[in-house]
Amino acid sequence: MTGITANGLFQLKSTSQLAYADGKVFFVENSVDEKNNAYETEIKSIDETGLIQTWANGKGINSNLTVAGDDLYFTANDIKTKKTQLFSVNFHGGVAKQQTFEKTNVIDLIASPDGSFLIYQTKQSEIDSKFKTSDFPNTREITRLVSRLDGSGWFDEKAVYRTFKFDPNSQASVQIFEKDHMISLLDLSQDNQQLLYAESNQPNNDLDFGEGIYTYHFANKGQIFISSSLPTGQFFDARFSPDAGKILLAGSDEHLTNNTKQELYLYETASQNLTNITQRADFDIDCHLAADFEQQSSGRVLAWIDNANYFFTAGYHGHSQAFTGSGTQFRIIYNEKTQIYDFALLPNAQIAFSLSAQNKANEIIKLDLKTNTPFKLYNPNLKFEREHDYAQTEHFNFQSEDGWAHDGWYMHAVNPKDAHNVPVLLYVHGGPHGAYGETFFHEFQVHADHGYAVVFVNPRGSTTYGQEFESAVIGHYGEKDFSDVIAGLDYALDHFPELDRKRQYIAGGSYGGFMTSWAVGHTNRFAAAVTQRSVINWISMWGTSDIGWFFNVSELGLDLYDKGGLEEYWRRSPLAYAKNVKTPLLIQHGEWDMRCPIEQSEQFYTAVKQNGNETKFIRYPQSFHGISRSGLPSLRLKRLADIEAWLDSHE
Repeated sequence: MTGITANGLFQLKSTSQLAYADGKVFFVENSVDEKNNAYETEIKSIDETGLIQTWANGKGINSNLTVAGDDLYFTANDIKTKKTQLFSVNFHGGVAKQQTFEKTNVIDLIASPDGSFLIYQTKQSEIDSKFKTSDFPNTREITRLVSRLDGSGWFDEKAVYRTFKFDPNSQASVQIFEKDHMISLLDLSQDNQQLLYAESNQPNNDLDFGEGIYTYHFANKGQIFISSSLPTGQFFDARFSPDAGKILLAGSDEHLTNNTKQELYLYETASQNLTNITQRADFDIDCHLAADFEQQSSGRVLAWIDNANYFFTAGYHGHSQAFTGSGTQFRIIYNEKTQIYDFALLPNAQIAFSLSAQNKANEIIKLDLKTNTPFKLYNPNLKFEREHDYAQTEHFNFQSEDGWAHDGWYMHAVNPKDAHNVPVLLYVHGGPHGAYGETFFHEFQVHADHGYAVVFVNPRGSTTYGQEFESAVIGHYGEKDFSDVIAGLDYALDHFPELDRKRQYIAGGSYGGFMTSWAVGHTNRFAAAVTQRSVINWISMWGTSDIGWFFNVSELGLDLYDKGGLEEYWRRSPLAYAKNVKTPLLIQHGEWDMRCPIEQSEQFYTAVKQNGNETKFIRYPQSFHGISRSGLPSLRLKRLADIEAWLDSHE
C-alpha cells in the first residue's frame, strides 16, 4: 500500500470557482509548484463529452473567474508591473488578453447577467502588505485599533478603494465609488440596474464590526441598506432573485459576538422585510471545515434557480448539506459525507459541485435536482489515485462525561511497524468555532503514512452543531472542551485495541495549540506534544493580537479591565500552569503571526525551559498564522517533518 507523503502536496490538485457557459463547466484548478515554492492555478473546463480544455495558465494566481457573454474573465498578474489586472479569453478560441492597465491591483470582479458590463474593484496603498526591509525605512503612524491583519500585514489607514464599471466592447472603465475601505462585490440584477455588495456599516468605527448588505442603483446612484433591521449583523453573501423582487442573504445578527450561528435570510424588496429562514435549524450556512487543502474558493453559498426557488449550502455535524427552497420552506437535496468547496447552477435543473472527502482529495460531480442522481464529471487527481491509497478513516460517536454527544474520526495508520501497537496522535482543531469533518486533510494523511493513527473530534465550541453547542465554550475554556477531547481519545483507545496506550501524543494549532498547551499543564498522559501558533497568555494577547482586544472579550466573557478580568485571563492561560509541564514539548510558530503573535510561544518556551522540562522552539520565517494551510510550501513540508521527527524521538 502506497500512502500519501508530504510531497503529495506538489502532486495533488483541487478545483474551485465553478461557472457554467457554452455547454461547459469552467473551474479554477489549484496546485503547488515545488520548484518555485509557490501556489499556482489554471482555468479549465469540462463539457458533457468529458472534453477538458485549458483556458489560462502560467505564473501567478488566476482568480475571480467570471463569465460575460462569449468571454471568460479573470484576474491575474501583469508580467511587467506585477500588479493584478483583468484578463479575458473567448470561448471560441484565442489567447488570454489583458483588459485593464490599472496602476493598482484589481481585487474583486463580477459580471452582469447578460455580459454587457463588469464591475471590478481596485486597491491603492502605499504600505507593503508584508514585512520588508529597507536601507531607509519609513515610520508608520497608527491612530486606529485595527492596525494589522494576519495573513496580509499592516493595515493602511490611507488606502483608497475604487470600484469601476467596465464595458467589454469599448474596453472603457468608469469609476462608480471611491472609498477608504474595501467592499465585497456580490451580484448584479438581471435587468443590469442594481449592484449588490457587502460593506462595513461604520467603516471608521473600529468598535463596530457590522458588515451589511447594500444595493446601489446605477440610474439614480441611490444606495439602500438591505440589512438595516440588523445593524450589528455580519453578512458575507447575497443574491438577487431574477426579477429583483427578493434577495437572499447569508450571515448572522451577531447577537453573540464571534460565535453566532450563520443563518439564511430572505429580504422582500416591496415590503423591505428581512426574515431569518433557518433560525430553528441546527446547521450553519456555509461549511468551512478545519483542513489544509481547500484553495481559492469563491465563498458563494447561495443562488436563485428561478424567481420562486433558491439553492443554498450548509454545514451539519462535520459535513456539507445542500438545499432547495421557496419562501420560508426548504428541503435537503444532498447529504453525503463530503465538503462542498464550490458550486455552479447548470441548465435543466442540474448543479455542479466541487467536493472533498476523507478519501477523495477533490472531485467535480453533477447532481440532477429532479432525481437527486449524482454523476462524476472530473477528478483532477485520477492519475495520482491510481498510484496512491488514502488512509482509511472511520467515523465514531461518543459522549462526554456530562452526556453531550460528539463526533469523532479515527484515521488508521498506513503500514504501521507493529499492527498491534500503533502510536496514536490526538489532534485538536483551531477556532474554537471551527469543525473537523468529512474533507481531505493532507497533514493527517501524511502522519498516517508515517505510521501514526490520528484521532480528531469536535468538542463543544465547534460549529455545524447548532447555537447551544457552539456557545458552550464561552467563558469556559479549558473545562468541558478539554474533557471532550480527552473523552474522544479514551473512546478510540477503548474501541480500537490496536492503539498503543503507552504512545499517546497530542497536537494542535491556534485554539488547538491552546488545548495542547493546556493539556500538558493538566495531565502527564502524553508521551510528547506539539503546540503550534498557540494562545498561551490571554493577558498579553489582549493587546498584541490583531483581534485580541475583542476576541478575548467574546471568548472569555469579560474584558481584561472588568472586575476580576485580570485574574480570569490568567486562570485561563496555559502559561499559568507551565511549571506543571512534564511532557516533552515541541513549540512551532510563524514569525509573522499577527493572530497569535510569536511572543505567546516565546513566553511558554521560556517558562517550560526554565522549569527544566524537555522542549524545543522552532520559528518559521515569513509565516503568518495560517502557515499550515497557505504558508510557503517549503515551510509547510519542513513543519511536517519537524512534527514527525519530534514524535519519532519520543517513542
